[in-house]
Amino acid sequence: MTLNPILTVALIGEADIVAARQRARQIAGLLGFEAQDQTRIATAVSEIARNATTYGAGGRIEFGVERADPSSLVIRIRDKGPGIADVDAILEGRFKSVSGMGVGISGTRRLMDRFELESQPGRGTSVLLGKCLPSTAPSVSPAHLAEIGKVLAATGASDPLAEVRTQNQELLQALADLKLKQDESERLNAELEETNRGVVALYAELDEKAGELAALNGDLEQRVAAAVMECQQANDALRQSQKMEAVGQLTGGIAHDFNNLLQIVTGNLEMLSRRLPADDLRLRRAADNAMSGAQRAATLTQRLLAFARRQPLAPRPLDSNTLVEGLSDLMRRTLGESISIEVHLAPELWKIEADANQLENALLNLAVNARDAMKPGGTLTITTANGIIGEADAEDDTVPGHYVSLAVCDTGDGMSEATMSRVFEPFFTTKEVGKGTGLGLSMVYGFVKQSGGHLRIESSIGRGTTVTLYLPKFTGTVVEETPLVIGATATARPGERILIVEDDPDVRAHSCDVLTELGYRIVAVADGSAAIDILDGDGPIDLVFTDVVLTGTVNGRDIAVHAHAVRPGTPILFTSGYAREAITHNAHLDEGISLLPKPFSYDDLAARVRLSIDQALAVRA
Repeated sequence: MTLNPILTVALIGEADIVAARQRARQIAGLLGFEAQDQTRIATAVSEIARNATTYGAGGRIEFGVERADPSSLVIRIRDKGPGIADVDAILEGRFKSVSGMGVGISGTRRLMDRFELESQPGRGTSVLLGKCLPSTAPSVSPAHLAEIGKVLAATGASDPLAEVRTQNQELLQALADLKLKQDESERLNAELEETNRGVVALYAELDEKAGELAALNGDLEQRVAAAVMECQQANDALRQSQKMEAVGQLTGGIAHDFNNLLQIVTGNLEMLSRRLPADDLRLRRAADNAMSGAQRAATLTQRLLAFARRQPLAPRPLDSNTLVEGLSDLMRRTLGESISIEVHLAPELWKIEADANQLENALLNLAVNARDAMKPGGTLTITTANGIIGEADAEDDTVPGHYVSLAVCDTGDGMSEATMSRVFEPFFTTKEVGKGTGLGLSMVYGFVKQSGGHLRIESSIGRGTTVTLYLPKFTGTVVEETPLVIGATATARPGERILIVEDDPDVRAHSCDVLTELGYRIVAVADGSAAIDILDGDGPIDLVFTDVVLTGTVNGRDIAVHAHAVRPGTPILFTSGYAREAITHNAHLDEGISLLPKPFSYDDLAARVRLSIDQALAVRA
């Protein structure tokens, strides 16, 4: 076996980790690795390089090709540190890391085909990573490797934002994969429609037979027609239910992985923005633009979940008048001075039970749609009222009963009947390309239905549009809650210790970085079994911050149950890209559950951790 060197990179500071990641990706690409393997190799190199820089006082990385059968890319990372005392425990998965170092090593092993670690106290650490070259790889002759070295020397390492742009490209690829899965869903719907045509043909034959029997029994024709209509309605309802279930499963599965990717992107962008020089406006503008794109992607995912009725809701008793009054100022700033806003609030309005944030989002979506339909200028009117929907007025699956209505009316161009028939379809929009996602009304419809309500649209060309939300009257008892006040910094108190449970190594590393920066002591693990071992130990735990969906048989809910059994009163803060059934019931958060959805920001994490710990302390007091 012959090892042919390609490049050596020094490791001194944080910028060298980014440069090492970039070089790893470049070399992998030049050797013919596909995009996914390039990302795996770059991630493995950056993880070990971070350990070498953080714990090993710097070192160097040597890239080369081992010519054998098969040939492979070999990367050796050496540091100058004190060495690792628990090498065997780390490699066997028994090491419980507070800093996250051992977890990074174990995660790296899964990314590469070959992993060797040598470490002696006082003599530093050497890690060897290997990845077999793909069958389509170019020649690895010394001459070709020399050419690769020249290419690397000519290109050099790009600026730190190049890696952020590369991650954004990976995000775009994830969006493309989402589109492919959406196309597959549409294909399934087309097959369902083809089946429907066969059923309709059968019903037509039944109608023909009924006509032949009409002379014998005039009443029989009416009964057959009624039966056919009932069957057709049932079939339409079944098709819609199957469609929603397929879209829900597809969206939920994508949301979990997609929001994890967004968490990595937004978290690192936030960290980058906090550390960029204040006077470097070009880099700050680039970071802000990247963050804006990631946030739009997060909003798109939430709207898909809302349309599929899979978003976790936290309903509570609400006074709709108070909510509308508080929202009207925000609407005026959002819609601009050219739009006149009128608010008509009913006296003695009944309370409703709904998720306040999602209801505000729904009303803002309707207001923005109304503004776009009224350009330039116009009047937007918001009206609240009590009402009763009787048996005769109930449409589709609406349950008769007492409802509070919130109507949003505009003086815009209105909609045709053809447009009206499609307004709730996902991705349907009449706006210009780039002006809308086509998910606004779909999201509103999904939220209202998920909340047990009903939505009605009235519109005609030239006479504007009125969208009315009907939400059930709240009949329970309102329990007043005393809000806890969080300080502006939301930092840790001395000695507070948090258990982090997250199976994604990049998300786990980001959470550790943020909470450590806030002053908390951290113990981080990658699965539920390891978390239970920590909880069974003697060390203090002031909060468990856990993902809901974890690798293995123990999920976040199981960890919470165990924590309450062995450490009563310990607060649990869940996080997830998609909560699923583990902590929800019919997509409503179970009582007492605290959830921080991904992707979360630095401030969101700081505030929710502080609030969870303070609430637990208040209960004990």
